[in-house]
Formats: sequence, structure tokens, C-alpha cells
Amino acid sequence: MEKEIIEPTAFHMPAEWQQQEGVWFQWPHDNQWPMYAVKLEGTWLRLTELCKSVQMVHIIVPDERRRDHVAHELSFHGIGTDNVDFHIIPTNDIWCRDNGPTFVVDDKNRLAAVSWVFTGWGGRYDHEMDNQVPGRIARELGIPCFQNDLVIEGGNIESNGKGTIMLTRSAVINDNRNPGMTERDVEGYLRRYLGATNFVWLTGMKTEDVETTGWSDDTDTHIDTVARFVDDHTVVASLPDEDDPQYRMLQTHLAEFKEQKLENGAAIDVVTLPMPKSGYYSTSQIGGGGNIMEVSHALPTDASYTNFLIANGLVLVPTYGNINDDRAIAILREVFPQSEVIGVFAGMVAENGGEFHCISQQQPAGAVGWMK
Repeated sequence: MEKEIIEPTAFHMPAEWQQQEGVWFQWPHDNQWPMYAVKLEGTWLRLTELCKSVQMVHIIVPDERRRDHVAHELSFHGIGTDNVDFHIIPTNDIWCRDNGPTFVVDDKNRLAAVSWVFTGWGGRYDHEMDNQVPGRIARELGIPCFQNDLVIEGGNIESNGKGTIMLTRSAVINDNRNPGMTERDVEGYLRRYLGATNFVWLTGMKTEDVETTGWSDDTDTHIDTVARFVDDHTVVASLPDEDDPQYRMLQTHLAEFKEQKLENGAAIDVVTLPMPKSGYYSTSQIGGGGNIMEVSHALPTDASYTNFLIANGLVLVPTYGNINDDRAIAILREVFPQSEVIGVFAGMVAENGGEFHCISQQQPAGAVGWMK
């Protein structure tokens, strides 16, 4: 019998709101950043509790000791380990969206993984172990892993499930990732590996420029911090008050949406979502490599409400104890009428550079084990 040739062009990236088998998390540990686990574990426990009620939760831990610890914590807090499984894979950090696989499916509903090149957000942070995660997950699931040489993070890939991919230029057309590449070059990779047929490009802002606004963002502005699809034709886009230093960039994005179309030629419906009023500031150095007992001046974070996590029938929205939390949740309840929209405090995660979408990676419903 002739062996089947598996080509990435047979696969496509579903939308995040389509049926999921589960969600992946890289559990926080202290191997790279001191006190990470004690600071962040409570958030991971809460997200696991909510997600496991509707689907599987796949937890990546660096070794057996940490696996036993997390299992104990889940049991101790009454969450339990049903619908939870563990995968021992060494990691540098927690940002599974960025370094993990992008899952794709074919017309036979078979699952595969795409492994982009992860360079620690343009060489800013250690990443050698994180870059191995997609291949390790694919082997454990028994699915193909399509490797390529495009440097891109999962937080800068947003799909409407119909062929349109939305992303920012600043985090991919950048000398710290893909020197010399053009939009057309990047689109070629996304066509081949994600089944994309249409592209919505937003300008974004490089980190050096972001810092001039007083905002903090080591990613060069990922799409999931500024805009997200909520159905196949509607986007929620961050827009702060006019006196916010990020207003100019995000107002530019609104203008860009008016100039671009969906894969079927239709206009993009845009719903604006507030930003946390006056921002969310960190006074903690835990996990930052400094003196963990020292608190210096407050540092701005990249806190946003667009960095929500979608699970089966759930939308988990990052909140910050901010006056705009309720406004953001109310808007998201309107655009996700079939889902339960729940706010979960994200301050501890935001202090380290992201929120719930950044630390998760959805696995679409699809057959696994078919390459074993």
C-alpha cells in the first residue's frame, strides 16, 4: 500500500470559537524567573477549574516533581484532575500561545500542528526549550508537525475560520524576526500552513515606539492585545480614551479596518472595546530577575480586554479591578450571546507581559494518533 503524502496545504486553521477538544497551558515554574510559581499558580488553578468543566485541559510541566505538585494543588483546592492530563516537557516560560503549536485540521477532521520559529520575541528572552514544545506535543499526540522557517508568535495570528488571518506588521515584518521579508512573503507561509486566502494587516507598533507612549510591550504589539475576531465577520478592537498614549496607534487600526475586506469581499464589522482606564501598573519585581523584596516605581503593563480565552461555551475575560472591567464584559456578552462570559482577575499575569490568550493554546476537535 502506497504511503500517504501529507501536505500542509490540505489543512486550515479553525476559528477559536469552533468546537475544541481542549486547551494547553505551560504551568509556571521557578526555573527561569524566581518566585514565578507562587505568584502565578492561583491564576492557572482558576483557569483550569473553569476550562475543565467544558473540555480537556493539557498541562505542561518540566518534570515529575512539578507534575505531582500541580496534581496535589488541583486536588487540595477541590478542582480535581478529571479532564486534566499532564505532559512532561521542559520549558523556559509560560507563554504557550506564542511558542506552542498552531493546530490545524483537514477535510477528514484530522489534526496536525504547525511549528513556527520562536526566538523569544526577537531574541529578547531565553527560548531554546520553548521552541521545542510544538514538536514534542505533536509526537505525544501522534500527529504531523509542519516545521518552517517563518519567525512568528501565535499571539500574532488571528483566524476567522473562513480563510482570513489578521495580524500586525510590527511583530512579523521586523528586522528582529524576519529581516528582508515583505508582506507577500509572510502571506505565502500563512497560505501554505494555515490555509489562509485573505489577510487583514494592522500597523501595530514596535516595542521601541511603544515605550515612548509609556506602555510596556516586549512583543512589538501582537494582534491579540489589540483586536480579535468574535465571529467570522466581526472584530472587537481596543480603543482607549483620547488622552491615553496608545490612542493614536489604536485609532489608526480603526481606519485600517475600513480599508480592508474579508475573504468574501464583505466589510469587517468592528466593535470597539475599552482599555483599562489609566492602564494597569505593576509594582512587583517577582519574576523579573531583580530583588524580589524591592518595590520601585510602578511600571506600565500591556493590559487589555481583547486578550480573552475562548473555550467551549465560555469566554474568560481578563479583569484588573478597573472601572472599565464591567463595560468590557458587557460588550463581550453582546458579541458572544451563546457563551458564558466570565471575568477573571489577570493582574498577576499582566505584570509579566500578557493575559489569558497569551498563556493558552486551544486544540480544535479533530482526530489524533493517526500518524502513529
